[in-house]
Amino acid sequence: MKVLIAGMGKSGRSAYDFLTAKGYDVEFVADEVLNSKTEILENEKDRLFSGLSFIVASPGVSLDLPFFKEAKKRKINIVGELELGAINTKGNIVAVTGTNGKTTTVTLVNFLLRNFDKKVFLGGNVGVPVTSFCELVKKDDVVVLECSSYQLESVKEFHANIACILNFSVDHLKRHKTLERYMWCKNKIVKNQTRDDVLILNADNDLLMKNKPRTKAKIYYFSTKKKVVGCYVKRGCIYFNDNEKSEKLLSLKKIKLVGEHNLSNVLASCLIVYLITKNINILNDVEKFNGVAHRIEYVEKVNNVSFYNDSKATNIDSTLVAVRSFKNKINLILGGSDKGYDFEDLFKNLPKNVKNIAVFGETKQKIAFFANKYNFKNLYICESLRAATVFCFEKSKPSYIVLLSPACASFDQFSNYEERGNVFKNIVKEIAFDENKKQKQVGKIKV
Repeated sequence: MKVLIAGMGKSGRSAYDFLTAKGYDVEFVADEVLNSKTEILENEKDRLFSGLSFIVASPGVSLDLPFFKEAKKRKINIVGELELGAINTKGNIVAVTGTNGKTTTVTLVNFLLRNFDKKVFLGGNVGVPVTSFCELVKKDDVVVLECSSYQLESVKEFHANIACILNFSVDHLKRHKTLERYMWCKNKIVKNQTRDDVLILNADNDLLMKNKPRTKAKIYYFSTKKKVVGCYVKRGCIYFNDNEKSEKLLSLKKIKLVGEHNLSNVLASCLIVYLITKNINILNDVEKFNGVAHRIEYVEKVNNVSFYNDSKATNIDSTLVAVRSFKNKINLILGGSDKGYDFEDLFKNLPKNVKNIAVFGETKQKIAFFANKYNFKNLYICESLRAATVFCFEKSKPSYIVLLSPACASFDQFSNYEERGNVFKNIVKEIAFDENKKQKQVGKIKV
């Protein structure tokens, strides 16, 4: 049987290995054909689509391309790599989506379940293709999946035993065109859920509450502000309520992650883990969890200036969450590749502790326009991440924070947000080295 794979990244290569091992005749679609609007596709389409069983779409490939429109016209099934792996998995699937907090939540769930008596697999948008491990999963194992809107867009048979939507805010409009379409993709996480399944929602996110998906599943909520059926905060502790009784699960003192957004992530994680295990003791390991790389990650302190790497903040809401996590004065680094939205909400809601902003990358002029519109004077255009980081350090006084929280994707200058974050951390190390060298040289001068 013949299969085409659209996208030659990590997901596509994993799907290729999975399908060839099963005896399929697999071919990658060349980028010039995939992205063609003219005769290249016209010349190749009969050969490609003839005798084709289905197409595997990598998450980074837009389903609006003429290639996919032709496939749909010929009634050829298009399946995403996430779904391909999930429908070939025997275990119980926990699927988490939302605009922000997905990686922290699934990583914490996986961390808390490491001493559970069932085997746990972590994959999806967190960086591990599901097809790379799906056949290793046994019936009682747990599969924890981070699901992006790109991955959920094409799902048909995907079934989550526990689905969780963390929040909605404006994101990925360049791909999905409208906020409504974006939320529709996210809400597909509940597709195929039954009365035996669970859906978990953030009761504090107004946009999500106004656009709740229809589902047959039992719904639980989490909230930092009010008592709900699910997990909520009261008197410095996290409680679980099932409408029959409330049970104390955990003291907030055990949580090391900063910011109210991370408290929401912890609530969601504890609710998921408690519903799976019914074991309060397993939740105590929250105090051993230090967060994930590139998400408000502490890097280093140089001359009493603290550097934080929040490269994973690729939208405005994430950046606002990050700056609100600190009371100290902040010099903020913004910019990157354009995701199709403006920066109105960022400058409308920017806290007063943001003192200077350095912008770089494809969006720098666009950000500068909105800064000027909202009368933010201390914005400086830089040519690179290095220049922006050095500038912010030089503008810092003791106790300041230099925060990389770009509010943009990374693809103008970097392969992904991880590379951008690692480059930032290396720049900080170089600044620390240079400052240390200066201090040693001053120490050698005799008066």
